[in-house]
Amino acid sequence: MASSNVTNKTDPRSLNSRVFIGNLNTLLVTKADVEAIFSKYGKVVGCSIHKGYAFVQYANERNARNAVVSEDGRMIVGQVLDINLAGEPKPHRSKTVKRSAGDMYSSSGDLDYDFQRDYYDRMYSYQSRVPPPPPPPLSRAVIPSKRPRVSVSGGGSRRTKTSFSSSSKTTQRTSRSAVKVDDLQTIKRELTQIKHKVDYLLESLERMEKDQSKKSEMKNCKPEPGE
Repeated sequence: MASSNVTNKTDPRSLNSRVFIGNLNTLLVTKADVEAIFSKYGKVVGCSIHKGYAFVQYANERNARNAVVSEDGRMIVGQVLDINLAGEPKPHRSKTVKRSAGDMYSSSGDLDYDFQRDYYDRMYSYQSRVPPPPPPPLSRAVIPSKRPRVSVSGGGSRRTKTSFSSSSKTTQRTSRSAVKVDDLQTIKRELTQIKHKVDYLLESLERMEKDQSKKSEMKNCKPEPGE
């Protein structure tokens, strides 16, 4: 039975059983998806979807609090959810705290096969529309300085030019090293993000293959009529 689109935002008695779901990719995640994820914590009597966020209304406060504790910070379609009770202020949480895609999937493992297939079809479509990240900036080439001319007659001038050349080379090496470190850190961050997405997609494909294999086995084991 489908839930209502009304989440009792003006009813003070049900305010603490109303869950706010922020940072939600509503271009891909539908009302049915939200209900499928949050219905495992209790009866969902209302669900409303808005641009970038949603509300879920439970029958009682205990179910709402369980949903907040379990789902807050989970990653859905590449975005970390910001979840709390609509009737309470949101405590400060560091933006660096994130949960892995594996944790997110394990919490939603009881979703039926049809929902998984629809969810991942839309996710792959979204990935294909996202342009690849730009290549990291190339380090600016450092032009080596010319070797100083050595004067045979002027010993003092020779020492001065040699000292200046050594100082210039040291400065150039330091600048080049700093640029390379920044570039390596940028490349490392981008590769880490790509790795997480690839691992997530591989896990998803493995799950779907297992589900299809189970359905095929069940179909093959079903006795033929008249046997």
